[in-house]
Amino acid sequence: MNNISLKQIREQLQYNLQRFEWKAVKKSTQQGTFIELSNLNSIRSVVDNIANIGLFSNLTDSLKKSVIYTTVNNQMTVQYSEGVQIDNDFVYLKTLCSNFLEVLIKTIPSEDINSINIKLPPISDFDELSKVSREIHIGLTQVIYSDEIQGETKIVSVENGSIWLNVFVGSAAALTLIASLIWSSAVIFKKFQEGKLLAEQVRGLKVKNESLEEILKAQKAATELMIQAEAEHIQSEHFKDNEPENLERIKNSISIFAELIGRGAEIQPALVAPENVSNLFPDPTNLIGLESKIKKLGPANS
Repeated sequence: MNNISLKQIREQLQYNLQRFEWKAVKKSTQQGTFIELSNLNSIRSVVDNIANIGLFSNLTDSLKKSVIYTTVNNQMTVQYSEGVQIDNDFVYLKTLCSNFLEVLIKTIPSEDINSINIKLPPISDFDELSKVSREIHIGLTQVIYSDEIQGETKIVSVENGSIWLNVFVGSAAALTLIASLIWSSAVIFKKFQEGKLLAEQVRGLKVKNESLEEILKAQKAATELMIQAEAEHIQSEHFKDNEPENLERIKNSISIFAELIGRGAEIQPALVAPENVSNLFPDPTNLIGLESKIKKLGPANS
């Protein structure tokens, strides 16, 4: 199964089952008996989606090798025996998807809109699990546990495979604050990556160690300035009072989550979150193209 949470699978199955409709009509002519299959455009899309999730690969592979994938037409007439086999495969695949969805609905808790989904980085033992959990706990609680934000952290569910946590964070204010934190952390992660690349390039030039150290120090100072700027932006957006201690906590949280992102962690909104909330979180599949929200403020307002 692909690297996807059970909640995402549940959502995908619900979406695809709504579109899993077709017709298989028996046709008799002088040339023989045939089956006319229709609504194939929708069916091919559904089969592709189920295959991409990683479910029921024997069936999806068989269908993708069948005659329905030799055309882009929405309907086609095929030999009777082949048409019956394809029709049976459709029925079997839809039944399997429906049964699996029923199991997921009964066993996977529904998400609260004020929750986030956290994918832990690869974990090898309990010591590492404890360390990562502690980092996430500190990264979240030191900024959302306040009278102003009224946040909390309650683990609602845990999934195995790639470990996903659904965490209730208590309030809309906490949710939007976390989104800003993760966005800034992803920006800083990009800066970390640029620093590593720069170090490799400089080492490749075989410059003197003293010069290399100066370049790395300058890169580190630039990153610290970015963290400071990101933290100040978050504080101005989410907090009324400009408290130095709170700013340091925000900076620490940004650094923690930037490191976790670098190790493979993901923090995403709940699947039930509305689009305007989902858009506040960075796309984990396109961090390279991510831009700081601070930069967007300058040109737009100038």
